[in-house]
Formats: sequence, structure tokens, C-alpha cells
Amino acid sequence: MNTLEPRPDAAARLAALEREAAHQERLSAGDERAWVGESDGEHPVVIVGAGQAGLVLARGLRRRGIDDVVVLDAAPVDATGPWTTYARMHTLRTPKDIAWPTWGVPAVSPRAWFEAVYGEDAWDAITFFPTVAWQGFLQWYRVVSGIEVVGSTRVGAIRPTEPDGPLRMHLDGPDGSWVLLARHVVLATGIEGAGGRHIPALLGGIPSDRVHHTHDDIDFAALAGLRIGILGAGTGAFDNAATALEHGVASVDVHMRRPAMPQVSPYRWMEFAGLIENYGSFTDAQKWTFNVHLSAVDQPATQNAIWRAHAFDGFRFLTASPWQSVEWDGSDIVVTTPHGIHRYDVVFAATGIVADLARRPELSAVAADATLWSDRLSPEAAAQNPGLAAFPYLDDDFGLVDRRGGEALSRIHLFNHGARISQGMLSHQIPGLVGGATKLAAALSRRLFAQRSDRLLAEYLAYDVPVGVHVGRRAQPASTGETPAVAFSG
Repeated sequence: MNTLEPRPDAAARLAALEREAAHQERLSAGDERAWVGESDGEHPVVIVGAGQAGLVLARGLRRRGIDDVVVLDAAPVDATGPWTTYARMHTLRTPKDIAWPTWGVPAVSPRAWFEAVYGEDAWDAITFFPTVAWQGFLQWYRVVSGIEVVGSTRVGAIRPTEPDGPLRMHLDGPDGSWVLLARHVVLATGIEGAGGRHIPALLGGIPSDRVHHTHDDIDFAALAGLRIGILGAGTGAFDNAATALEHGVASVDVHMRRPAMPQVSPYRWMEFAGLIENYGSFTDAQKWTFNVHLSAVDQPATQNAIWRAHAFDGFRFLTASPWQSVEWDGSDIVVTTPHGIHRYDVVFAATGIVADLARRPELSAVAADATLWSDRLSPEAAAQNPGLAAFPYLDDDFGLVDRRGGEALSRIHLFNHGARISQGMLSHQIPGLVGGATKLAAALSRRLFAQRSDRLLAEYLAYDVPVGVHVGRRAQPASTGETPAVAFSG
């Protein structure tokens, strides 16, 4: 897919698509009347994260008449999401024809954009969306949706004020620090949104410049000629292995503790509307069983990632090869496995993320008060998978649940990987956005309406704008050239 080239007339085709999108928006049922906005410096919704989840939600809220939505991102505006950083795959892992939330405007779908830029034949030829093209689509989606993003801005601690008061957000950006007040905050912060990168303790004795997590900003060119060992064998492990080999490293070994690569992907089973829309109807016990099983069976690395790495002679894939010990001898990283000793210059941890709300700067002030799944499970159940038990327990609106019963935390919504157990794959993952964004947009609209119900009722009771009805016969036209009204009979 690296050879994919835009059509010569792509700009004209995109312009035509944008006109069609505007036409479809006028035809569909979007509400052009904004009924909620900033009040006393408080914004109704602030979205943290301008990747696919944040952008889709912002558009959906506007279609519901909620225009005053602030969208923030720590990255520059043209580099939001993981697609220009640690997402080192050539294509998405999701099939190209997965459902996308169009909000009644199919012209802003991924397929419509792709066909406009690359052509219908190119669409027919692909199975998975190219990553570079996906980033291009999202940037176009932001622009054509008219979503203003405040980029290069980091969010510090979010603090509730009084019980029914606004959430206070501390921000740092290119122009300094300031405070933003919000009624609701949505954290559309992706896979690390409820914690951070997991680096196993056995790597703690290795010099920091010799250890990288696969989500790190890695200077691959500087690794040329070195020996790389990778702990973990998910898709990210193979993508990072291939990227390193493409940059001239001497060799890469990927180590998997399992005896063989999994052959079943439970995620493919999940991609149907019944589950996506109704996962929340599971009981807590069913949700727990669902996720414990998902962690146990896992999923295979994608075929394209495996082939990409295996294309190099310097690549090895080692199964039944957990790392029993890792030591630094002053020149080499010495890794002991059941099958022998391996020596590396640098090691990568392809070991995923850990749920820990206190690790997130934006949640650090409220983490101690947020309910976790471990609080709702028996000790025996939590012991089945302590990592899952550390995930936040969210309400049906993706909101945090206060251990003390307060309301303010429920206005901090985790539209990120932290929703995995409570809401299924409805947050940052592409297959779930069509259900998750719809659900969260409706919830935010409902709660904003409830909070403003008294003033809306007062506005309704005071409404006295005449519609201009005239009693009597219709005035005759000045000339007889008027086209007579057409009568229809049923």
C-alpha cells in the first residue's frame, strides 16, 4: 500500500464530495438550532483528544444542537491520534468496510473520502485501510466538519468545584497556562487513557536508553546495526520489528510466552450491531466473564504484520519463550529463556498498557475517589485477573463512579480504553465508534437538557413570536400570471 497514489483530479473530486456532504447535511435530520452554550464561563462539553473518537463525538454533538464544544489535544493539530507516532503498521487492523458513524451524512464516511482521493478501483483492491490514508481522512474529516481543535495543549488535573458546580481544568499550551470550566469532560484519549505503558519490572535494571516501549518515540535510524529483542508478540511487536529491520538493524527476535500464535480473534466475533449496541445490558458478572476470557484467548497478530517482519532474514519468532531473567553485563542485555540465553543491544517491551488512573495527570486529583472494578468484585474474582480488576468501573454514560456517591465524577466520561470492561469496545476502537459515539452523544444531550430544564421551560413559557397568520381570504395576486396552486388527490 506504500505505492498508493492519489488520482490526478483528487482535489476536484474532494471539492465535489464536500459540496455533496453539505447537501446531505441539509437533507438529513441534523438540528441547526444551538440550544446549549457557554454560561458564566462554563462550557457544556470539553473533549480531550482530537483523534477519531474525539472528532466523531464532536460532530455528533453539533448535530444535536450542542455547538459550544471545546476540543483539545496534546499533539499539534495536524498530528493528533497515534497514526503518525507509535502506530507503525502499514494498514489498519480493522476491515475497510466496518461501519462508521456518519450522523446522516454518508459523504463524510471513510469510503467516500478514499474513493474521491484514490478512486473506486483502488477501494476494491484493498482489504484494510492504509494507515497513511486513514490519517489523511481524519484530517479532512476535521476540516470538513468545521471542528476547531486547540492543539499542543496538555490537560492537568481536573477538579470538581462544589457538588453541582463546573469541573475545573488546568491547561498548558504554547501561550502559557490557563483554566477552563466545563460541565462535562470527555477523555477521548485512546489506549493509554486510563493508565499508561506497561514495562515489566524485570527490565528495571537495564539502562534507560537500552529499553523502549513500543509506544515510545523511537529513533530507529540510531539503532542501525544493533541486535534487538522484543518481549511480547502482538501486532505491535511485529510492526516494530519490521520498522527496525527496515532501518537497518542487524537482527530482531520476537519472544512469545505462548506455545503458538493464537488462531482465533474474538474481536472479529464482536463486530455486530447486537453486541456493540447492547453490551451494556450484560450484568457485571457477565461483563467480567467476557473480559477475562478475552484476555485469556487474546488475538493473533495481523497477517500483514507477520509477513512484513518475516520478509527479513534477520528476523526470528520464538514461541514458548518467556523472559525468566534480564541482566545488564555492562555491554549486553542478557535475556534468559527456557531455551537458552540471548544477548541484545536494545530491548523493546511490546507489553501493552496498565490501568492506573493515578498515572494520568488529568485524573490524578480524582483517582482515589473513583470506583474500580476491584471494588465491585469478590476477592476471588478479582484475583482471576488483577490487571482487569484495576480498570475503572463506569456508569452507562461512560462516567466515573464516585466511591462516596457524589455526582461530579459522573461528568468525567472515559471515552477511551478505560471503558473496555464497563462499555465493551464502544470507545476508541473503530468498530465500536458507531455505537459508542451515538450512545455518549445522546447521554450528554440528555444530561445537559436535564441541567437546563428549568430555563428551557421558562424560555418556552415566555415564547411569544408571532408566526404571521392573517385571518380572511387569501390576497389575490396583482397580476394573473401567477402559477395556480397544484392540487393533489389521495
